[in-house]
Amino acid sequence: MPLALGWVDIGLLAFLSISMLVGLLRGLVFELLSLAGWFVAWFSAAQWSGWAERYLPAGEPGSALKHGAAFACVFLLVLVMWGLAARVLRSLVRATPLSPLDRVLGAAFGLLRGMVALLVLAAVVGYTPLANSPAWQQAQGAVWLQTLLQGLRPWFSREVSPYLPA
Repeated sequence: MPLALGWVDIGLLAFLSISMLVGLLRGLVFELLSLAGWFVAWFSAAQWSGWAERYLPAGEPGSALKHGAAFACVFLLVLVMWGLAARVLRSLVRATPLSPLDRVLGAAFGLLRGMVALLVLAAVVGYTPLANSPAWQQAQGAVWLQTLLQGLRPWFSREVSPYLPA
């Protein structure tokens, strides 16, 4: 029995494929360092934005605009610096015989990242009118995602689980 793919299924597969390809091209080391960089940048901005706020010339001291601008500046600065360090480490990994393994593991990470993103998408769609559309209901990928969400429900905390679509 052939599997008929609608536009939703094709979109879901394309998203997974692109995520996997990006992981393959970037490698696991760079992917993990990039992910860690977002967390480090966020926590650094939360920690140091008050200090950076003093050096911004515009705005009233203590204003939300000045604090937000300082937060954004620290966040972007840390993210750029972390990205440069990640590129250096990626170059070092590529200079070793571990490069093919790094890329294969990067593709696996990309597949996992894509699945997590699609699970979040399925949870969000479950609360919109799109969940009742014929295209979504006929999509095999949507059925698999909803089944996987239901299977993962026991793993979520009691606070989060009630917010998952039924």
